[in-house]
Amino acid sequence: MPAATTSVHDNARAGSFDLEAAVAPVLPVLRETSTNSEMLRHVDSRAIAAMRQAGLARLLSPRAYGGLELPPSAQFRAGMMLGGACSAAAWVNMVCAAHTYVVARYPQACLEEVFGDDPDVLIPGTLAPQGVAAPVEGGWRLNGRWQFGSGIDHGPWVLLGALGEKRDDGSRTPPVHVVLPASGIRADDTWYTLGMRGSGSKDLVAEDVFVPAHRGMETVPLFTGTFEGDVGPLYRLPVMSGLATMLAGTVVGFAEAGLATFVDATRVRRDVYAGSAKAAKVGIQMRVAEARAELATARRLIEENGVLMDAALARNDPPLPLAERVQLRWNAAYAVELCRRALERVFAASGAHAIYDGHPLQRVHRDINTASHHAIVDFDGVAEVMGRLQLGLEDGIGLV
Repeated sequence: MPAATTSVHDNARAGSFDLEAAVAPVLPVLRETSTNSEMLRHVDSRAIAAMRQAGLARLLSPRAYGGLELPPSAQFRAGMMLGGACSAAAWVNMVCAAHTYVVARYPQACLEEVFGDDPDVLIPGTLAPQGVAAPVEGGWRLNGRWQFGSGIDHGPWVLLGALGEKRDDGSRTPPVHVVLPASGIRADDTWYTLGMRGSGSKDLVAEDVFVPAHRGMETVPLFTGTFEGDVGPLYRLPVMSGLATMLAGTVVGFAEAGLATFVDATRVRRDVYAGSAKAAKVGIQMRVAEARAELATARRLIEENGVLMDAALARNDPPLPLAERVQLRWNAAYAVELCRRALERVFAASGAHAIYDGHPLQRVHRDINTASHHAIVDFDGVAEVMGRLQLGLEDGIGLV
């Protein structure tokens, strides 16, 4: 049976959950542990504990199991707030929330296993189909290697996307997404990277792992919300639009913190040779103005996505039309691109001291450039999709 709801969240399920109040005590912990997470190459356990204690892991988990099942806009806002304090912790929170958003669509037997004892459960893994799930009696046999298993150090369950098995004629069985205990796979520590070092996004390896039928779903109906089953309207929303916006909102948080760091430092910087104030230079002023406008636009795009997805939640009529899904993906990808451009612009004017690993602006610059490589917000790919839609070439768009 579903776990009893804990009293600390009773008011939340009554509709009075105060996200800003929940996040406020978490931010100092994330700032305090951010450097240690970077050094450890996984999120400091104190940061994970603070986010769980605040109820942030259950924003999108099923109400029937003690979760909050809030609208998507709540998760987008949480990402922006957390991202300004620690990119690694915010990233892992975002990835696990995205996976909660997916796993809550699974059959009840799976929900009992994953959420029954812990509505705050973290679900690491990766949605990109990289391994192979071969259909067998009673489920699937899973093999392969998955990159970018963010948060694998912190969750008892994982969600993995898998290609179907190759048939004799060269076609494949349908792709699936499977849920399995983290103890059933091996984490290979490959996470030596340019940025996002604290996310601990190691490779995940499965070797002949059996996944029972109730812990797997075909990808296309799962992602579009058109699967069979009785779930709340939150879990009928498109997966890729939701994930893209969760990621983008988190990156907006990184970028806003980075610009604030640059502005604070530049107010007191002096030219090392001329002795004049850096803030008095027109070129610096122009960089700040343009970066600020880019980040304000990025934030508005995330807020627009929140309005669009909350409206779709209220309509509860899946699948979301293609034009809306493409618009959501474009808004998210363009927001990330604006953040990348803004931080490139100010980092170029941040002086030689910013090249050191301990400099906060250098870390934000690395983290944003790394985050922008995520396939869900690949700028060229999503721009092509938007262009095809505008030019009436919908048939070549595929799953968005």
